[in-house]
Amino acid sequence: MYRLIPTEDETGDEDRTETGSIRNQHGFVPESDSPSKGPFRSIFHKVRSLFSPGHRPRAFNCSWRSRSTATTPGAPGNRSTAPKRKHVFMLDRVFLKRFWRILQAMFRKPSKAPWLYIGLTLFCCVNEAVVYYVGTIPSRYYKVLGDKDMTAFFRLLIVSLLTVFLAGFGKTVIYYLGSLLALEGRKSLTLHFHQIYIRPKFFYRILMMHDEELDNPYFLLSSIASRMLINPIVDVVFYKESAEGYFRYLHVRFRQFAESITFSRGEDEARRSADESLDVLLLTQLDVIYKELPLKFLQQSVSYFGSILSYVIISVPIFMGKYDDLPSSDVSSVISKISFVSMYLTYQFSKIIQCGTDFSDVAGYTSRLGQLMEALDEMNAELENIAIDFPHEESMTMDASIRFENVSFDTPAGDLIISNFTYRFEAGVNTMIVGPNGAGKTSILRAMGGLWPVAKGEIILPRRDVIFLPQTPYLTYGTLREQLVYPLKKTASGVSDADVVRVLKMARLEHIADTIEDFDMAYTLDWSKMLSPGEQQKMAFARLFYARPVFGVLDEATSSMDAESESEMFKQCRLLNITCITVCHHSSLEKYHQQKLALDGRGGWSSFEIQHSSDCHSDDIPISTTGVGVVSSEEMEVDTLTGNVEDANQGYRD
Repeated sequence: MYRLIPTEDETGDEDRTETGSIRNQHGFVPESDSPSKGPFRSIFHKVRSLFSPGHRPRAFNCSWRSRSTATTPGAPGNRSTAPKRKHVFMLDRVFLKRFWRILQAMFRKPSKAPWLYIGLTLFCCVNEAVVYYVGTIPSRYYKVLGDKDMTAFFRLLIVSLLTVFLAGFGKTVIYYLGSLLALEGRKSLTLHFHQIYIRPKFFYRILMMHDEELDNPYFLLSSIASRMLINPIVDVVFYKESAEGYFRYLHVRFRQFAESITFSRGEDEARRSADESLDVLLLTQLDVIYKELPLKFLQQSVSYFGSILSYVIISVPIFMGKYDDLPSSDVSSVISKISFVSMYLTYQFSKIIQCGTDFSDVAGYTSRLGQLMEALDEMNAELENIAIDFPHEESMTMDASIRFENVSFDTPAGDLIISNFTYRFEAGVNTMIVGPNGAGKTSILRAMGGLWPVAKGEIILPRRDVIFLPQTPYLTYGTLREQLVYPLKKTASGVSDADVVRVLKMARLEHIADTIEDFDMAYTLDWSKMLSPGEQQKMAFARLFYARPVFGVLDEATSSMDAESESEMFKQCRLLNITCITVCHHSSLEKYHQQKLALDGRGGWSSFEIQHSSDCHSDDIPISTTGVGVVSSEEMEVDTLTGNVEDANQGYRD
């Protein structure tokens, strides 16, 4: 059985709300609140204020779930009085911890990244020796040309050409191994996040999760100056990546809701939102440019200073008379060799500074990935309280029911949905869940599916015998055959063409079978664009008919269908012995159900038997013999916990 048991109450900081100027939904201060003059300065100061320490722009804050002690942001009198913690991202102990976890994910087995890294390191060491030899070649030319030795010149020429080609080959191999390491590291890291992120219960909950702010204790780097130059960049790179992500997400939403935006004539508002998001993105990039200027200045200065430094180093032994006993050709050779060594060392030092610029970017990316990994860790801790036990088929058949035992749960914002809910959904008894908007109809389904934790009580259901049908089904990319067996894509090859046609006909989608030449043809076009909303819901029912579970949990799953198609869906469910638990608003669905669960929106509930007229047609859904009359939440609690539903029903009728 699949059990959902309550998680421990969470405690944490209250939601932080901005003080001072009022901001709109994109995090912008109204024009009247800005003391700046001029359009660009006005926008610039607005955006710079968004990225001040301790403040995060609301446009990038995906927090939806608040703590139990949180208040509603923006509500009068609900502003938090708790001091804000500075939210700054820099090179510190937290960064090192996050970076180490990322490296572990990149170099985990069976990744080839460790071997590529070892090979890259060895080739870099060998190539440095070759490059040093190439750098000393000019000094040898000074020697042989000064001595006018033609034989030595041609011998040196051959060696020089071979050495140069060897150095070029080494550079190419280093580039090749570095590129392979980057690809392999990306593959390992991405697969790692896919494995821990896109899995049951995580995919939904992580999007609803609060971003956690962490203290950032400082630590000393080997170079104080380098750290002072790098640290300011890390923070703005973090927000630049946030702005990039939000800008892309906004355009994905425009593509997803293009029809709705057009119908509501919201193009101007959409363009304004996109323009504001672009302003934030460009100005964060501008902030990165400003913060990188000191580091760029140091890098370029050191690179040009190397040419002067080499001659300063050479002048010391020459003016001290150390090479007075050498011929002029040998002195020229020594000058050339020392000049190369000093300039090469200076060049390598400038590369170290360049690595500082790159490392500041890595620190920003590490903060983003580290926050995701920490959020997933927190989610793992929550889901440790969910016990999953799959019984044998016999026990699942003997107790094919969904039981809520004294369950209470809240919204992620902390609002009470339902209290002390004890109920039993029996196989063979179609139940409709009704109530006003916000009463918690869909919330019951979310708790049943494990998306929302319960505050107390227990939910028991046969997990493999329950399929959820949302109002807007997800249609995967791929073939028609894969659509029907989703999410069991691997079993698509075992579904015959006759099965596909049969299931489509049951869902009144036989016209799709007539228009598609090959059921295994992969379509690059999104299926949600190929099918109307009603056809998408029918496709979800086709999946239900193919799987044939004991329970089909429908969250307004027929809202886009016509009445005739809606009737056919419930008729097929009856013929396949699929018990429907339906969330709906319309009383027209009562004729397909035998029991009604009504929520009052204040945490209370009641259960009714649906009385069907005696002149029902033979094709209508039959009346259940196990229906109950009006039952209060208090009355149902004792009888359902004992499992003696039939005796309870008889008592209520009497």
